[in-house]
Amino acid sequence: MKTIPIPGAEIYYDEHFLSAGEATQFFDTLIKKCPWERRKTSFGHAVPREEAYYGDPGTHYTYSRREYKPLPWIPELLSLKARVEAATPVSAYANLALPKLGYNAALCNLYRDGKDSVGLHADAEPEMGRVIASVSLGVKRLFRLKRKDGTVAFSQKLPSGSLLIMAGDTQNHFRHEIPKERGVTQPRINLTFRRIEHK
Repeated sequence: MKTIPIPGAEIYYDEHFLSAGEATQFFDTLIKKCPWERRKTSFGHAVPREEAYYGDPGTHYTYSRREYKPLPWIPELLSLKARVEAATPVSAYANLALPKLGYNAALCNLYRDGKDSVGLHADAEPEMGRVIASVSLGVKRLFRLKRKDGTVAFSQKLPSGSLLIMAGDTQNHFRHEIPKERGVTQPRINLTFRRIEHK
C-alpha cells in the first residue's frame, strides 16, 4: 500500500491488492449474483451505470435524490470487506482522530462498457464517513481526481484487483469521476466500501 502525494488529499493505493485469479473469481461471481439495477435520475433519465447496494441494517442514505436501502450482505462481499478493512492503514483513521471502525456498507457499480460512467462528484454527504475504499474488478477504467478549479490532481487507469482509499479531507477539496471511454467494450465492477452513520 503506497501513499499518493497530493496536497490537500489523503490517498492510498495498492495496484495488486488481489491476485489476478482472485479478482477474476470475484468479478465472475458478483456480475451474476448482484441484482444490478439501472436507476433513474431526479429528471427521469437512466443513470449511466448499474448499481447494487449492500450493508448493515440502518445504513440507508440518499444521494442525488435517490434513496439507497441496503440489501443483506452476501458471503463474497463480507469476505472482501474483511480484507479491505485489514488493508486500510490505521493512519487513515488516526489522522482524523477516529478509531479504526471499519466499513458497514458497500455500493457496487457495474460499468457494462465505455459508454457507462460516473460524473464528477464528491462523496461528502453528512452520513457518509470520510474513509472510502474502492476495489476495481474487470477491465481497466480511467479514474480522475480533480481539484475544485477543474485541474487534474491524479489520473490513473485502475487495474482489476486494485484498491484505492480516499481519506482525510479528500472529499472536501476534490471531486472524482470515471469518464466515458471510447473503445472500451468490456465490463468493470467497482466496489466502494464506506461507513454510514446517521447523527
